[in-house]
Amino acid sequence: MGLELLYQQLILEHNRNPRNFGPLAAATHSARGYDALCGDDILIEMQIVEGRIVQAAFSGEACAVTRASASMLTEWLKGREVEDLPGWYQGFHAVLCDTSLPPEPELGELDHLRAVGAFPARIRNAELPWQTAIKAVQN
Repeated sequence: MGLELLYQQLILEHNRNPRNFGPLAAATHSARGYDALCGDDILIEMQIVEGRIVQAAFSGEACAVTRASASMLTEWLKGREVEDLPGWYQGFHAVLCDTSLPPEPELGELDHLRAVGAFPARIRNAELPWQTAIKAVQN
């Protein structure tokens, strides 16, 4: 299966059936991310205990790429150390900007979003959930 086809299928699946969509009652950290250019407006909420992300969720209105990225990210965040998040974001950003980089298995499904790199205008959509999550842990 080609990367573009896998990308399209993952985007569609996570857009139709987003994981962790809705309010997180036990949230200890949250932030809102807004992209004025396209109108994406999301809220990332996380429950953090002793520096570890226990739960993560998102809500709001967004395009399919942002929604799918948020869905994948909130799944991936569970169990991760807060202090590692900026470094992981840099790795994610790198694979979006240079699709010739080798696969990053630690990113799980998020690694498949590297196909967004073929559409530079969409990179910001894939990154908005990450940027919002980082903002949430810094608040």
